[in-house]
Amino acid sequence: MLTLSLLFVGGCHTELDNDIEALTRRIEKLEKRCAEMNTTLQGLRTLVNKLQENDYVTRVETIYDGNAIIGYTLCFTHSAPITLYNGTDAGTPELGLGLGEDGIYYWTVKYPGDEQATFITDNFGVRLPASAHSPQLKIENGYWMVTYDGGEIWYNLGKATGEDGKSFFDSISQSGDYIQFSLLNGTEISIPTWDSFEKLQQAYTQTYRNLVSFMALSNHFLDKVSVSGVLPIVRGEETIGYQLVLTDGSTYDFYNGTNTNIPTILAQEKDGILYWAIRYGNDPDFDWILDENGEMVRADAPEGLIPKISLKRQYGVDNKYYWAIAYGNQEPQFLLYNGEMVSASAQAPDPVIKSIVEVLEDRVRITLSDKQEIYIPLAHAFSLSLSSPVVDNTLMMAPSDTLSFTCQIPQANPQFTLLPVTHDDFYAEATRTSDTGWDVRVISPASFVAPMTSRLDLLVSDGRGSMKNVVVTILTN
Repeated sequence: MLTLSLLFVGGCHTELDNDIEALTRRIEKLEKRCAEMNTTLQGLRTLVNKLQENDYVTRVETIYDGNAIIGYTLCFTHSAPITLYNGTDAGTPELGLGLGEDGIYYWTVKYPGDEQATFITDNFGVRLPASAHSPQLKIENGYWMVTYDGGEIWYNLGKATGEDGKSFFDSISQSGDYIQFSLLNGTEISIPTWDSFEKLQQAYTQTYRNLVSFMALSNHFLDKVSVSGVLPIVRGEETIGYQLVLTDGSTYDFYNGTNTNIPTILAQEKDGILYWAIRYGNDPDFDWILDENGEMVRADAPEGLIPKISLKRQYGVDNKYYWAIAYGNQEPQFLLYNGEMVSASAQAPDPVIKSIVEVLEDRVRITLSDKQEIYIPLAHAFSLSLSSPVVDNTLMMAPSDTLSFTCQIPQANPQFTLLPVTHDDFYAEATRTSDTGWDVRVISPASFVAPMTSRLDLLVSDGRGSMKNVVVTILTN
């Protein structure tokens, strides 16, 4: 009997130890989930605040517990990362966010058995904005407790069973240009990624610069200048455009088309006047751009009326970016296509016009659309050949000497001119004998004796602003 009693007591101790161990594990599990839920609630509040700030998601890191996904860490461009956990008590009411009629996010709660979530209110019936308050959770006497006022008043949310389940998020995924947060209460929140926003910002900035350069170059072309050089514009290892260098020293930058759905801006003629127009994607038709009074906007108007494409966001609706347009300091207005706003997307097929600048055999073509292009002549390099007694650009002369030689420029035309410039009391003159040739006569002074040296500069102009200087060294016999 004594032996049986000892065995019975030992068995009770073992069972009791197992129960205590199981309870301890459940409490630890609940406390861990409570901490994770508080982290997530604070993260949701931060997420709402970022909708109103110029902050963007740079990457999303998945948090695993073994092979199970239990949460996500979101990294931002201008602020610290936030962590959002996915697993909570299955029987706990679902806390979430809801968009009010005023475009502001408020905290919501959905109890087991409810069909939909309701807004949480304080003791005065006022909704709690997510941007200003963050609920806190704790476990007390085996029940979930929540406070919405920093701990002044705690509310019972139900028994903390420790069962597996999930609350807050149904899914977190990247959808095109945005990170999409789908809460279990049906609310969806979109945060733009930095990579997509940067591409969209680059697209509209470069489009505006192309328009400014195109209009200025069109007017400058009347000055009979030509292109003396085409330089690549490089970002990293990619050539994103080209800079035109004109023969008068001025420069114009043109950027390649980008892989976005940015509309094409072009100048179209009507009744002999150029007006701004807009075209979407591969649509062959275009629409006239109208000002706030519904009037067509002249493309040859003073600077400042060139249309500026930009991004405009629908805060409190879907929080996504749409294409907008403005003139000068005017407030950007949403662009409409078939009566609908045009969603800005960096995930688009190849642009209609990829390369704005194309160097041809004798000219440069600038293309903004298949209906809008200009040509500028390409300034070719020209060479001079000098006859005897000039040898290797050196001329031997005695004091009070007179020598003549010919200068030939095969690429010359009637617009070319040649001007000899002397130094040290020398005299020179050039007489044109043909479209491509000149006779040059040089007279040395009586004081030109050894070991003196001098020089003769032959300045050649092609009549379009391009100059070349050939130096002839003069030595004593």
